[in-house]
Amino acid sequence: MTAVLLRRAAELLLTLLVVSVLVFLLTSLAPGDPAEEILRRGGIQPSARSVAVLRAELGLDQPLFTQYLRWLLAVLRGDFGHSYTDRSPVAAEILSRVPATLRLAGAAALISVTLAALVSVRAAFRPRAPGSRAVALVTVAMTGVPPYIVGILLISIVAVGLRALPTGGDGSPGAVVLPALTLGLAGAATLLRLLRADLAQSLRLPFIKLAAAKGLRRRRAVMVHALRVAAPNAITATGMVLADLLAGAVVVETLFSWPGVGQLAVSAIRQRDLPIVQAYVLVTAVTTVLVLALVELCLAAVDPRVRRR
Repeated sequence: MTAVLLRRAAELLLTLLVVSVLVFLLTSLAPGDPAEEILRRGGIQPSARSVAVLRAELGLDQPLFTQYLRWLLAVLRGDFGHSYTDRSPVAAEILSRVPATLRLAGAAALISVTLAALVSVRAAFRPRAPGSRAVALVTVAMTGVPPYIVGILLISIVAVGLRALPTGGDGSPGAVVLPALTLGLAGAATLLRLLRADLAQSLRLPFIKLAAAKGLRRRRAVMVHALRVAAPNAITATGMVLADLLAGAVVVETLFSWPGVGQLAVSAIRQRDLPIVQAYVLVTAVTTVLVLALVELCLAAVDPRVRRR
């Protein structure tokens, strides 16, 4: 068991190393000279000499591999460099926005998991009821609708039409409701479709049919046996939904002016602030990898087949 954990830890570290290489290369090869951008933002007209001097100060005149090693060692110390816009530490900028993003992602995850679990179990109780079929149609429709469309509809109906909730920002306790619903409904549609199909398939297993023939009530068959069979796939789907919530927060935070990391990243992309973009992409990728690793540990805890593998 110890050897397996060490091997999985080594694979995880290798994955994170590859991610860091891709993040650095993709952002470093972006068009434009960071030294020129910094000089222009400082009100200085770039000249060949001033650009060369600033590039030497920033280490941009060194080979790309040397730049990557220096950047990686700094990142391992928690230093993501300084913003090109105001020269503030990038790590402090990211950390100041993390609580808002976690609050939004947590509320959205709660909506996704709760809604998907309640509706899928209800549909398993009465699979041929009109409500269950309507849920299936709505689920398919919601899966193909982008989150920003849902967000615009919620703003138009709830915030503008009914004036029940604020349109954006984080100035009131109810401000998180609409962005969390926008993210949560998208995740719930995916999770509901998978969980509903797994429960229906589990109820057709021979041992559950035999138990039903001997008088087992359908409610107990669903709550005790079918959910246990569907648990591994449900855990995997939940992990994927959580990863999607973190990635999808960029669009939703921008739409609702939510002061999270995603909005900071969009602003940095517009201003070509590469250190913030690098930090955001790296933190998001590392978080996604860690979430998927946690999902695998949860699967090993509930599924003996995974433990044996």
